[in-house]
Amino acid sequence: MERYKESISVFVPVYNERDSVRTVAEEISDYLKSRFSDYEILLITSDKSTDGTTEIALALEREIPHLRVVNRGSDWSYAGALRTGFKNAKKELIFFTDGDRQFDIHELDLLMDAIKRFDVVTGYKIKRNDPLMRIWMSWLYNVTMRTVFRLSIRDINGAFKLYRRKVVDAVHFLPDLTQGVVNVEMYLTAREHGYTIGEVGVHHFHRLAGSPDSEIGTRGKIIAFVRPHIILESLKDTYKLWKKVHGWGGGTQSTVSKNPDKTQ
Repeated sequence: MERYKESISVFVPVYNERDSVRTVAEEISDYLKSRFSDYEILLITSDKSTDGTTEIALALEREIPHLRVVNRGSDWSYAGALRTGFKNAKKELIFFTDGDRQFDIHELDLLMDAIKRFDVVTGYKIKRNDPLMRIWMSWLYNVTMRTVFRLSIRDINGAFKLYRRKVVDAVHFLPDLTQGVVNVEMYLTAREHGYTIGEVGVHHFHRLAGSPDSEIGTRGKIIAFVRPHIILESLKDTYKLWKKVHGWGGGTQSTVSKNPDKTQ
């Protein structure tokens, strides 16, 4: 088992994840203490969570060394959770994953190997285990983002990503993005600054508890009803980011739309 010399921040947005937050935190803690000497775990909570997730997270903060809770108040958005995690992470490497246990934290070893060669390493799902409608909508989203922003990332919103701090520090986050489009913002910043992006295949598992906040509900392995406001907010976010890329709205002119990315 390899011991890593770098320090690492691992953050996890937890929103209405009562049935999984404890297991997620314990699994991450066990993994990190076996491989890192210097690490921290951040659970990103929200006052809008209604099922007791925040209370469980606060209990875990008292029980698990190196774990702290960062509450983002009334901000409910996924992009807000990611911004909060990135801004509060203190270590050399910054990794995030979701709180639904659809990834195996031990596969962070794969990303740690790749980060020796890249500045960003993103895990793409070898096989996505979600309802077919969700898989189809994810495919459509990825195609759209690749086309609009000239990205070649396979799984843009895959929640298993590792960054060097210099990449995160270079991002001037749009404060009002609410959806996963913030991942595109991260990739574009990396590309604009000449940072390299690597991709590694990771396993993806069926969700065992709860349901994504973006969905009204699921029906077996085929149907997943996505909330209409999530689609609308994603479209708005895409337009806001497109304006940022092209220097509209008073921002600084960016070159990210003109240069091919260095994804490998």
